[in-house]
Amino acid sequence: MGDIVVSIVAKLAEYTVGPILHHARYLCCFNNIAWNLLIAKEELELTRNSVNERVEEAIKRTEKIEPAVEKWLKDVEKVLEEVHMLQGRISEVNKSYFRRQCQYFLTKKIARKIEKMAQLNHNSKFEPFSKIAELPGTKYYSSKDFVLFKSAESTYKNLLDALKDKSVSMIGLVGLGGSGKTTLAKAVGKKAVELKLFEKVVMVTVSPTPNIRSIQVQIADMLGLKFEEESEEVRAQRLSERLRKDTTLLILDDIWENLDFEAIGIPYNENNKGCGVLLTTRSREVCISMQCQTIIEVNLLTGEEAWDLFKSTANITDESPYALKGVATKIVDECKGLPIAIVTVGRTLKGKTVKEWELALSRLKDSEPLDIPKGLRSPYACLGLSYDNLTNELAKSLFLLCSIFPEDHEIDLEDLFRFGKGMGLPGTFGTMEKARREMRIAVSILIDSYLLLQASKKERVKMHGMVRDVAFWIASKTGQAILASTGMDPRMLIEDETIKDKRVISLWDLKNGQLLDDDQLNCPSLEILLFHSPKVAFEVSNACFERLKMIKILAFLTSSYAWEIPLTSYLTLSLPQSMESLQNLHTLCLRGYNLGDISILESLQALEVLDLRGSSFIELPNGIASLKKLRLLDLFYCTIPDLFQNAYEVIGRCLQLNELYLCIYSYACRQFPHNFIFSRLERYALSNTMYSWTRGIRILEEHRPCRALCVEGFNASVQSFISLPIKDFFQKAEHLHLMHLEGGYENVIPSMDPQGMNHLIFLILEYCPEIKCVFDSTNADLLQTEDAFSSLVILSLLGLDNLEEVFHDPSSRCSLKSLEKLTIQSCRQLYNISFPKNSKLCHLKFLTIENCPMLTCIFKPSIFQTLELLEHVVISECYELKQIIEEVEEGSVDYVSSQSRTSLMLPKLRKLTISGCQGLEYIFPMCYAHGLASLEKLSIKVCGKLKYVFGSEKEYDLTVYQHQSNCQTIHINFLNLETLHLIGLPNLVEIWPKYFHPHLPNLKMFQCTDCPRLSDSCVRRVMIIDSDLQQDSTATEKELLCLVTSACNQLSDQVLASKLRYVLKFRHLGLFDLGVKGLFQFQIREHESNRELAPLKLDLTHAYLGNLPELEFIWKGPTNFLSLGMLDMIHVNGCPKLKVIFSPTILRSLPMLTRLEIIDCEELEQIFDLGDAQSLYTCSQFVCFPDLNTIYVRKCNKLKYFFHNFVAGHFCDLNYLKIEDCSQLQKVFAFECETDDDGQEGIVKDGEKVLLKLLRITLSRLPNFKEIHHGFKLTAYVREHDINDCPKYSPSLYLHTEGERMSIEQSVQVYESAEEKDED
Repeated sequence: MGDIVVSIVAKLAEYTVGPILHHARYLCCFNNIAWNLLIAKEELELTRNSVNERVEEAIKRTEKIEPAVEKWLKDVEKVLEEVHMLQGRISEVNKSYFRRQCQYFLTKKIARKIEKMAQLNHNSKFEPFSKIAELPGTKYYSSKDFVLFKSAESTYKNLLDALKDKSVSMIGLVGLGGSGKTTLAKAVGKKAVELKLFEKVVMVTVSPTPNIRSIQVQIADMLGLKFEEESEEVRAQRLSERLRKDTTLLILDDIWENLDFEAIGIPYNENNKGCGVLLTTRSREVCISMQCQTIIEVNLLTGEEAWDLFKSTANITDESPYALKGVATKIVDECKGLPIAIVTVGRTLKGKTVKEWELALSRLKDSEPLDIPKGLRSPYACLGLSYDNLTNELAKSLFLLCSIFPEDHEIDLEDLFRFGKGMGLPGTFGTMEKARREMRIAVSILIDSYLLLQASKKERVKMHGMVRDVAFWIASKTGQAILASTGMDPRMLIEDETIKDKRVISLWDLKNGQLLDDDQLNCPSLEILLFHSPKVAFEVSNACFERLKMIKILAFLTSSYAWEIPLTSYLTLSLPQSMESLQNLHTLCLRGYNLGDISILESLQALEVLDLRGSSFIELPNGIASLKKLRLLDLFYCTIPDLFQNAYEVIGRCLQLNELYLCIYSYACRQFPHNFIFSRLERYALSNTMYSWTRGIRILEEHRPCRALCVEGFNASVQSFISLPIKDFFQKAEHLHLMHLEGGYENVIPSMDPQGMNHLIFLILEYCPEIKCVFDSTNADLLQTEDAFSSLVILSLLGLDNLEEVFHDPSSRCSLKSLEKLTIQSCRQLYNISFPKNSKLCHLKFLTIENCPMLTCIFKPSIFQTLELLEHVVISECYELKQIIEEVEEGSVDYVSSQSRTSLMLPKLRKLTISGCQGLEYIFPMCYAHGLASLEKLSIKVCGKLKYVFGSEKEYDLTVYQHQSNCQTIHINFLNLETLHLIGLPNLVEIWPKYFHPHLPNLKMFQCTDCPRLSDSCVRRVMIIDSDLQQDSTATEKELLCLVTSACNQLSDQVLASKLRYVLKFRHLGLFDLGVKGLFQFQIREHESNRELAPLKLDLTHAYLGNLPELEFIWKGPTNFLSLGMLDMIHVNGCPKLKVIFSPTILRSLPMLTRLEIIDCEELEQIFDLGDAQSLYTCSQFVCFPDLNTIYVRKCNKLKYFFHNFVAGHFCDLNYLKIEDCSQLQKVFAFECETDDDGQEGIVKDGEKVLLKLLRITLSRLPNFKEIHHGFKLTAYVREHDINDCPKYSPSLYLHTEGERMSIEQSVQVYESAEEKDED
């Protein structure tokens, strides 16, 4: 009974006393609750600001904010406005006579608002936050060529989600050919880089027959990796090592079969996902066989999406005729949602009449493709329609001809021309030059119709795989059946019953060179026969060609057309006697073979194109001259071992030629005959040297000039030159390369051409000792031009020992309006370039001047102001160079006023490198610095007299400059500067004047070495942050590299972090020989609150600090304020006053750190400041140093421990430890839990035993050293254990258990494997 009474009383108290106390709180705690209102308001404002920043970022990405987010922001604004009104009432209540009564009711309202704000804060996590904003009909995302349709949104999102999933390293993207897999993969790859999921995206086209070497080269080229090895196996190891170094997304496009990743060098299934793989294929089986963890299918377009895409490509608008739109919708239906078909057909029909549209629809409905796999009928019919609608007959023929090349092959237009000419295609009759023009027009039509694609080089095209299949279909339909295969054994042709109907047989990458005999190869209609193999020689029977009477093109190739011919051993190809029966043969290509006797070629009277590029033969037959129809003769890089035959005599009789490509290696053909004359020659590339003109070959490959001449040792006298027939080759050349020129030539113009060589585009002069200037107008009467060199694009001068001026043009007859690249190297007497006074270098992009010790200046101001496109400048080893821009007096014709300078100078300059210019005192006057808006890299090295980077001596006189500019402080913006190197500059005093304020927000690498006179304040201004943050102008600042002080009541944490990122956007930081006491100090002034700041993430990867004798700290600021998550290596040397490397300001987790080196730091007491022991323990829940593998410490005599209060699991990858000359050191690791009650070794919280697995240990001169860590076991698997002068060190020499032994042995093997790859 008593218990019941007690229970009743308790319940009464709960319902009566509780509410009374609750209401009493409203009367007694008014001030506390009002203060809580202020705190809650500040917290909500911070959350709102964070959400608003996310909103702004989403809007910039053209994304639509979710309604829940917008509603939340409106609610927040409403509540904050109400809170603002409450704060006003709080002030009024405190003054009221009825204060207590008013406080009671007001406190209730305040409490409700606090609860409301807490709820809003709690509900501020939105997922999703935003989505891609929809546009009418289509969605444009990553580029103008990528359209994100609704049907592709899920595919796009799934791809990104898979890329974000760290457990997924292999993704398959599968779908129909032409469905947009490649385009989607490119867009996702671009987005992955934007989201920083990967540092690099590499895309490689694989094709049906994978070529491992080609795939390796493609990947390496994209990664900037150069192979030194030849074997595919070693290249695979090199490539695998490179792909592991950073995060790379590898997109393998168009895979048809299982790929051997190990043979290629692609790391697979690795936990760190350093290399992710996204493959595209038409087969789901390929994805399964390659063990894709995620397979994603690409859908075709819906009807509405297909209509939207077709309207945009066919230019159908609301104003288009109703009848046309009716037909168009039916055409779209026939396209079956395949993007490539929709775009191609739309572009084909754009601008056509309704009747033509109706005819097109009829063709689409009636087409019956042959030998087409199920499901591809409609797309083939669509692309066939694009072919049918070509009005240019040559374009149609070239379209079919392109299909004889392998899939994804980059087709050189020269190959296409030579084969097209041999086929006698429409438009290829007449002169060779006319035929070339017609062909280029036809190729442009095919590209515009999307039937051909532009390849990586401008002289090459590609054909999409599906389009190529359609070409086969069209050819078979029109009686022009094509057999094109890769890797096929030619003996298998006997099993192909359809071979007798083929017009073309094109076999690539053959592994067997034994060809069929005539009675087995029965192809009476065959017109093109092409065999390609870079590896095997061909055995051609005598009867092979006897029944191939219709053949027009015969090609045996080791390579496609190229100027940079690989120097490989010749493969044997003997020409059978039956070749004389090929009387319809128009084009013969025999590239890269040892042909032996080629006299049989004399009988080929129909021959128009003879291509023997890169081949060897006994002698050039005399009968070649009697081939009346021969128009193109290619003997480039040919070898003739006959010591007596002069092939030039035979070639000189071939007067019928329109094109001649000649570079013969022969003892008898060292010098061109001076009487060479070809009245019909339209194109030529002539050289009498095979190995000495690497520069010229690169130009020929990239630019393809029509007429090129390279002559070594030309020795005709100046006086006789004008009467020599060979002069025409010099004067008409677009590319002229002269080496070791003799005969008294002191200049090129007027000595070689008084008319100015206005055809010349590329001029290279090497080792011509008599040349004193390139152009000389001293005697104006000798010149017959007013604008010499008007077409010159590239000028390269090398080793011209007597060159004094490049241009000597007192009469202003030289024009350099087209010049883009100027290179001058090793011209030891050059004292002045002397650009022509009236020339405008408005197209100059690249300037390189090296080893010109007498050169004193480069530009006059009047010339310098015309450099609107200059991008890259290299000046080195010009010892007497005083000024880059000549200083001229006001009133001179070359003077440019300061008012006109500031906006004109070098707006495109990206890279400036200057080294070894010992006489240079400054780089640019200060007035030119404003124009360097695009500068990305500035590197200045070993310039002994350099005092200033920007600004001349007089500009450093502030009174002079103020007189000119009437301003105190001038702001200059180097918004794109990422790299700044100042090395070996003993007299450098300032980078820029003190009254200039530089802004370098994107600087990532700063190295300052051996600049003893450079002031600390100057270096400090390189590191300083935005001017809108408060800067303390105290004496302390002068001793710091960077001091940042800010009040948190003025800037939110988010804004503060954003601004502070400007302090260290560096990736690489090198500081040497400075007198600073501290590097980076962050002082946060907070008023009446101790709010936790979000960590500031820095991008620093490498830090090198050397010879900083006054340095006392590296970073100082609030605890756990800085995150060095990207730091890979830190090297500290010669800092005798430094006590701590990593202060409490630094977060304890350094996930990327691999190497720690500390040398000669006498006062160093701790590597990591102990700080609060509890805060240190919090980091034991995750790995602090997962990649740290090397520690090297020397001459740090106050260090007792390296790491204290950490656990062994923090150093899971440590394998190399080297310590020398540390007199007080007792332990390397004083781990948090060293022994258990039974004396056993350290165990982490979950009971797992953790041991350091050191493989290399070096300990020298450590008198107090006792142990590496408690329980450390020295085993037989330690590769090096070098102990010297460590009297107190007694390691326990006993073996691990079998399980421990095997674990360590595996680690050793992994480590050795990695080391071997590094050594390779």
